[in-house]
Amino acid sequence: MPKQIEFSVVYVTDEDPKFKANELNNHGPTVKGWQSQKNCDYPQEIIIQLAKRCYLSKIQLLMHQYLIPSKVELFASNEDTNTVVDVNGISWDYLGYVTLSDNQSTGFKSRELKSANVPTTIASFLKLKLSKNHNNTYNIHNQVSLIAINILGIEKEMPRKSSCGDVVELDKLDAILNDPDYVSPYDDLAFDMYVDVEVARIIREMELKKHVAVINERFEYARKLKQAMEQLKEAGGKLGKYELEKRHAIELEDYERASHKKNQMDEFRTGIYQQLNIDQLLEMKGICPKNDEFADETDKQQPLSPSALRIPDGKRSTSPSAPHIYHAPPSPLHKHQSPKTGSPSTGSPTNLQHRNSFRRRNKSAGSIVKSTYEQYEEKPLPTLRHSQTNEFLRECQMDIEHRAASSKLTEREKKQAALPILVFGAELVEKFYSKHYLDKEEGLNCLKDDLLAYDHTRMHTANKTGRAAIFLLHRALRDKVFSVYNLANEVIRLYFVQYIPGRVSPAEVSRSVDKLLPELLTKSGDTSARIHHMAVHTILTMADCKDVRALHLIPVHLSRPITSSTHPRLALSRAEMVEQLIINQGISTDKQSGLTCRTLSEFGSSGIHHPAEAVRKVAERILVLVYKVNPRLVRKQLPPDDDITRRNLLYRQLFHEFDKIDVERKKELLERNRLIQQCSISTNPDCTSPEPPVQTINKCQSSSNIASTFSYDQNGTERKPGYQLTKSISGGNIVKINMQTTNNGDLTLERHNASSGISTPSNSSQRDEEEKHCIFCGQSEASIFQVSNSMNSHYWRSCPMLVRCRECSQVVEVASLTDHLLMECENRDFYTQCSSCTEAVKVVELQIHALHCSEIAEGCNRCPLCHDNLEDEEFVWKHHLMGDKPCAKSTRTRSLPKQVKIKL
Repeated sequence: MPKQIEFSVVYVTDEDPKFKANELNNHGPTVKGWQSQKNCDYPQEIIIQLAKRCYLSKIQLLMHQYLIPSKVELFASNEDTNTVVDVNGISWDYLGYVTLSDNQSTGFKSRELKSANVPTTIASFLKLKLSKNHNNTYNIHNQVSLIAINILGIEKEMPRKSSCGDVVELDKLDAILNDPDYVSPYDDLAFDMYVDVEVARIIREMELKKHVAVINERFEYARKLKQAMEQLKEAGGKLGKYELEKRHAIELEDYERASHKKNQMDEFRTGIYQQLNIDQLLEMKGICPKNDEFADETDKQQPLSPSALRIPDGKRSTSPSAPHIYHAPPSPLHKHQSPKTGSPSTGSPTNLQHRNSFRRRNKSAGSIVKSTYEQYEEKPLPTLRHSQTNEFLRECQMDIEHRAASSKLTEREKKQAALPILVFGAELVEKFYSKHYLDKEEGLNCLKDDLLAYDHTRMHTANKTGRAAIFLLHRALRDKVFSVYNLANEVIRLYFVQYIPGRVSPAEVSRSVDKLLPELLTKSGDTSARIHHMAVHTILTMADCKDVRALHLIPVHLSRPITSSTHPRLALSRAEMVEQLIINQGISTDKQSGLTCRTLSEFGSSGIHHPAEAVRKVAERILVLVYKVNPRLVRKQLPPDDDITRRNLLYRQLFHEFDKIDVERKKELLERNRLIQQCSISTNPDCTSPEPPVQTINKCQSSSNIASTFSYDQNGTERKPGYQLTKSISGGNIVKINMQTTNNGDLTLERHNASSGISTPSNSSQRDEEEKHCIFCGQSEASIFQVSNSMNSHYWRSCPMLVRCRECSQVVEVASLTDHLLMECENRDFYTQCSSCTEAVKVVELQIHALHCSEIAEGCNRCPLCHDNLEDEEFVWKHHLMGDKPCAKSTRTRSLPKQVKIKL
């Protein structure tokens, strides 16, 4: 039969220093695999030398979750390993290739195991040629990786094992091992990579002894080996997980947890070996007669004992991050009585002295139904060979019916959960009150399905359903098992993102936030990093929800001043979340928002006096962000800027940052005044017109260097960030440009990428300085002056790619007019997006609009002027607004010169 062939990697094109090629020589749960260098050349080659010349049968490849090559080609060579000096001189035979998935469907979380049956060929070397990688957001350095490789084949010369008996027995064993149709499941790569290495070795020894036992007709011994192999495979998977957790703790330098994991693995391994009698089954000292003794039905179906899978009470971890230890489900046949004594049988004479304590324990565990002798014969006795404690007997007597009964709600719990029972039923609520974490996970999954499949015609009102769900989620959020806590956070995010919009009233949304936010804030200060990060992620997701954001609940709660007695972890979490809210939502002028300059400056001022250095650093960054908007309020919260204050290191660094901002502000004011003076002395009539000029037009040879500028009023208060004008490559709706006027009569243009927030490179960087063009429509300066007197006037009046907003008079691109009305316009609250045509429609006119609304075609954009569908192509907006048949509703196409043709 084909079996695993040992090998070693002798050549790779290149390798990452942290993921070397020698990782491929071993299999196991902790193997990291090989990775190529960052931004490497392709194809990448890996040459493998086999330990023995063999007939190749199958090659298995375990790929990385996101560092994935598009194709892997396989080559083989039969050259003598002793004569090969340089691997570059080896001649190769092409075997074929395998293609690999881009893994987008799994969210880049699963590894692909590729098994390829190759043509039967004799080989001593194997070469893998990896093609260029699949592009994705995680693979930023264009690398490829291979976690593990497994080679299956038949050795050309099979060695004989002298320990297997006479020649006839060896011949029969050779016939089994050389059967080409049989492949051992324990030689599969999926088995090697997820089962403990030592356990895998023992299982393979047992498999060989099982074949020998069948040849010698020791069928009872073969049955015991088969059963032990299956149970060892399950235990090996758990040991593999513990090994990964220990390795992760070592990387985090959490040596206490690593030591706990090591002790846990040793106890688990010892218990499994003792329960399965591994030494006896392997017959290390010769044939053991006990292996051939017939076992009763109980031993045939005996599961792994809970005592072998449970950590002693004195050594259990009290850390909330400790993983849940698996407990085997109790057998339903454990409840019975001895036919002679009428009392529970303990299975060991030494336990008879504790019979009275057993009887008291049985009273609390439930009544035991007496059975006749015939009934006793049908119910096998439990095996209590590995425990002498009352705790073990209690677990053995807890059957499925007792478990179901223990999950029933008490009267007090029924009163507490009256609303959830009414909405979701008692069966689902019982899962949340169960003491078994699997029941709680099942209940959370059922609750998620109910929220996703909500139908107001068949279920209770949305407010009542939401209130009942929040009650259950609040209970699950306080669970100490991480898997339950993690799933509860997932359902909470689903509730706010998918269930609330358009269904739940603002009052109920406020009540939901008030119920969950205190618990989440407490979890955000947890010592466990994963619990902390999960709580912060959930709070920020709730804050970004449109319905929650309109109520200003979370920012108000987070931006309350920090006291010196606040716990450092909790204070740091709050400060980091406030900083993230400033980045995501900006500083608001609404006094109820909790993100005003005054509130944030008070919050930052309280944070810089906190004893923890990390909290002070975040508070300092918040004050710098606020200072860019309103310097006066920030300085009002701080001591006077003098020599005495600057002796404090913290204030000296903070005032130094303020000084740099002030210098930049002065430079911008001087540059703006210079432009105003140039415009005022110009004879151009457009400069004196009420329409303000553009603030900055890039006059450099390359306009790809975008410098952000700020506009300030006469008091020095920052108004709105503006940017130098650049031209997008496509001219489509990827880039949004906003124009608005300030009190000084300046025209401020904002330009940002709608998808990534990064400005696109300018095409005008390739043009000469003498040849100037409009960065939106591409017209030359000569053709523009035929219609307009200046470039500023062209932007305001005649550029066909721009349009003036009818609500706020800002000049924006036609392609981004809908997004402007929905998100940026001063009157955006009066607009909503039509779900059919995706256009911005006034709320009061939505019903009238629905009568004549036409649905947008798939893969198309909608023109906000003529309401036509436009194919989603690169230059579609230029074709539509400046083509042979320009948009009929655009008033600016009339001023377009006839000789101007767009060049794409």
